[in-house]
Amino acid sequence: MILDATAAELRELLRSCLAVPRWVEEIAEAAPFASADELLDQARHAADPLEPAEIQLALADHPRIGARPQGQGLSAAFSHAEQRAPDADDAELAAKVAAGNAAYEDRFGRVFLIRAAGRTRAEVYAEQQRRLALDDETDLRIVAHELREIALLRLERLLKDRPAIRSHITTHVLDAARGLPASDVEITLEQRADDTWTEVGRGRTNADGRLASLGPAALPVGRYRVTFDTGAYFAAQGTDTFYPEVAVVVELTDPAAHYHVPLLLSPFAYSTYRGS
Repeated sequence: MILDATAAELRELLRSCLAVPRWVEEIAEAAPFASADELLDQARHAADPLEPAEIQLALADHPRIGARPQGQGLSAAFSHAEQRAPDADDAELAAKVAAGNAAYEDRFGRVFLIRAAGRTRAEVYAEQQRRLALDDETDLRIVAHELREIALLRLERLLKDRPAIRSHITTHVLDAARGLPASDVEITLEQRADDTWTEVGRGRTNADGRLASLGPAALPVGRYRVTFDTGAYFAAQGTDTFYPEVAVVVELTDPAAHYHVPLLLSPFAYSTYRGS
């Protein structure tokens, strides 16, 4: 979990909560934390106050209400989940919110920000209209408050929701010939851009045949290749195999969804499927 993260991992996770370098560094430099409450207290203190320049910087990491997140990391996945609402597909309401976004940006020169998690679109629209009547200084204080609320909610999720910080793509290898998990199998994760594959993660299965830390916690939509070094695995057992490696190509279509790609393996056959 985040309390056990390395310094680099902690900074990456913190940036997904609030993209303010000063805030990230203050918290990272205070690590390690003895408890979740200690980390949350430090995060709350470091975010109060946020300077106007820091607010502008943080806003750049947030999409407009009703717009699809364009980022490629965990922050975009958070935004995607937070903007889910039971009335999000109401076309008339969506048009009103979009018009409100434009009016707000014209008035204040910044993206309208609100903690969307737990709010309906109707509630968001009502608050949007209320804030349009405020002066800039008052609204800016509200923006700072909303940024702190969002950051702390995301941090709380990272603290209690272990799947939120596992890699976006995970795997499990079962040796069907032996009826046992395949441990110590090296696995590489690559992303396709144009006609080139670029490595984005690598690891080995544990004693249970699982690898939950294969690459980043969040990935953009696109095509990925998971390559299992089956030749080395079988060679270590003194077993011949027809497959020196197994490459599974998958298509990620949802930046907020988790993708599990198990492999059922034997020396002369294999199968795979989308797991959970």
